Amino acid sequence: MVLQMIAPQTKTADASARLATHSKNNCAQCGEWLLAPDWSEYFNDRCVRHTWACDACGYQFETAVFFAVPE
Repeated sequence: MVLQMIAPQTKTADASARLATHSKNNCAQCGEWLLAPDWSEYFNDRCVRHTWACDACGYQFETAVFFAVPE
């Protein structure tokens, strides 16, 4: 049996260009990129709250996402 080694693809620039949220989740204090909230809470049918913490500077904050009323 012959095994073939396949080199991993390293297209970091292409991957970050496809990530739609890469410029939306930055720390308000230091500007560091935040990958995901520490906690998400389903508040009601139209609202989800997120708690964020920056690993770089320790700043913590909350955001809320409001969804449109279903038609």
